[in-house]
Amino acid sequence: MKFTKLVHAALALAVLALSALALSSQPARAHGERAQEPFLRMRSVQWYDLKWEPTEVAVNETMTVSGKFRFMPASQWPLTLAKPEIGFLNISHPGPVFVRKASFINGVNAANSTSFELGRDYEFEVKLKGREPGTWHVHTMMNIYNGGALVGPGKWVTITGDRADFTNPVTTLTGETVDLEFYGLANSLLWHGIWLAIGAVWLVYWLSGRMFFSRHRMVAAGRAEELTTGSDRLVSLVLLAVTIGLVIGGYIWAENKWPITLPLQSARQAIPPLPDETNKVKVELERATYRVPGRALQMKIKVTNTTNTPVRLGEFTTATVRFINPVVGPQDESSKSYPDDLLAEEGLIVSDNSPIAPGETRTLDLTAQDAAWETERLSSLIYDPDSRFGGLLFFYGADGSRQISDVGGVTVPQFI
Repeated sequence: MKFTKLVHAALALAVLALSALALSSQPARAHGERAQEPFLRMRSVQWYDLKWEPTEVAVNETMTVSGKFRFMPASQWPLTLAKPEIGFLNISHPGPVFVRKASFINGVNAANSTSFELGRDYEFEVKLKGREPGTWHVHTMMNIYNGGALVGPGKWVTITGDRADFTNPVTTLTGETVDLEFYGLANSLLWHGIWLAIGAVWLVYWLSGRMFFSRHRMVAAGRAEELTTGSDRLVSLVLLAVTIGLVIGGYIWAENKWPITLPLQSARQAIPPLPDETNKVKVELERATYRVPGRALQMKIKVTNTTNTPVRLGEFTTATVRFINPVVGPQDESSKSYPDDLLAEEGLIVSDNSPIAPGETRTLDLTAQDAAWETERLSSLIYDPDSRFGGLLFFYGADGSRQISDVGGVTVPQFI
C-alpha cells in the first residue's frame, strides 16, 4: 500500500514538473544547422558576399537576400552526398513568417529546380515579403535531390506591424486579382469537412457495439462470414455511392467553375554558371592539422600567383564561418552586415603578408583560429570517418581585384 502511494506521488511530481517546463519553455526560433556534420558544411556549398537588406521590415514590406555560392569541386565533394544535378535554391526560416515573391540565379528566374556544376560559382537574389511579426533567423539553403538540405549562414531579421494587415494579392493569367492568403480557403475547409464527416460515419458505424475480442474469436473459429450482415453491406454500398458521386460531382463542378487551369510545373532548367575565374591564384595544400586545445586549423599551402598583379591573402571561409586576416582586413561591403557570430575579424594568421608577385610561388603557413570552431560544432570534424575539410581562400590584388581559390584535404588532429 505504501509502495503504491509512493508511486502515485512520484507520478504526480513528474506531471507537475513536466507541466512547469511546458509553461516556462519558449518556442525555438533558430535552426539546427549546427547539427549538420562538418564535412557536409565544409565540402559542399560555400556562400559568400551575402546580404540581408534590410534587416527590419514591416508586414507586407519586402526584404532581399542576395549573394553568391560556389559548389566545391569534385575532388572535395563528399562521396556520400549526391551531386547537385538537381537542386533548388531555398530560404530557411521558422515557418511561413515570410512569403517568397521571387528568386533569381544569375538573373534567371529560379522558380524551378536547377542543374548545377561542381566547382562553379552562381549569383542569387531572393525577395521575401514580411508576413508574421517577430524576430526570425533567416538562412540561405540549397536543397539537393537525394542529398537533402544544405543550410547556409543565418541572420536575425525583424518583422514589425500587425499580422492581420498581411495581404498577398496576385493577378491571375485570366486577369482576376485574388489574395493568396485566403484564396480557396473556404473551399478547402468545406471538402475537408465533407471527407471527415464521411470517415466519422464509417468509423462510428463499424465500431459501435462491436467488441474486438469476440469478433476475433469468431474469425479464429472460421465464422468470419457471419460478421457481415445485410445492413453492413447496405451501409457500405450507400457510402461507396456517396463517395463516388462526390468525386465525380466535385470534378464536374470544378471544371465548370475554373475552365482554364494549368498543372503545377515540375520541369528543370539549366542555368549557366558565372564565368570561370578560378585557379588564377593556384593553391596546393601540403599539410593540414586541427589543434584541439587551441581550436585552430593550421595549414601549409603553396600559392602560385598567375595573375598580372601582386596579391595578398585576406580571408579563409568554411562552413559559413569567415576567418579574416587583420593585416589585410575585410575588403567587401557584405562583411559589415555579416552575422557577428560567424565573422572572426582577426581569426586568420598568415606567416607572410607581403604581396605575392605575379608568377611567384610561395609557401604560406596559415592558422584559422576562433571559438567558432566549437560554437559551430566544426571541431567534431576530427571524429568523422572521412576527416577532410574544405573552404575558400580570398586573395586581393593591388589593383582592387579579388581571386577566390578553393582549398581542402585531409586534416590530422593534434591533441597537445
